[in-house]
Amino acid sequence: MEFFCPPCQKVVDDSHHLCHQAQAWFHDASGKKLWRIRRLNQYAYQYITEDEYAYLCSGQSLILSEAQSFDDFDGTSYTGVDSRGKRTSIFKSSNK
Repeated sequence: MEFFCPPCQKVVDDSHHLCHQAQAWFHDASGKKLWRIRRLNQYAYQYITEDEYAYLCSGQSLILSEAQSFDDFDGTSYTGVDSRGKRTSIFKSSNK
C-alpha cells in the first residue's frame, strides 16, 4: 500500500521501513484518533490526526474516495481500533 509520508509528503509504501521523521510523527499520534484517507483521483493514502481531519473538513470541500478512522492509535505497533471494534494495522487495506 502506498501512502504519503506524514512529515515530508513523499510517496512510500509499507514494504519499506519508515524514516525517522515518520516514526516520530506516528509516535506523537499515539493515543489519538488517526484517519487514513484517499483523496479522489489519488492512489496513495494519507494519514492525518483527528485535528488535521477536522481542519480539512472546515475549509473548502473535501472529496475523498476512501476514509477510515482508527481510535486509540498505538504508535509503537502502528495499530488502532477500527470501526468493527478490532485492533488492526493502519497499513492493512480494508479491501484486502
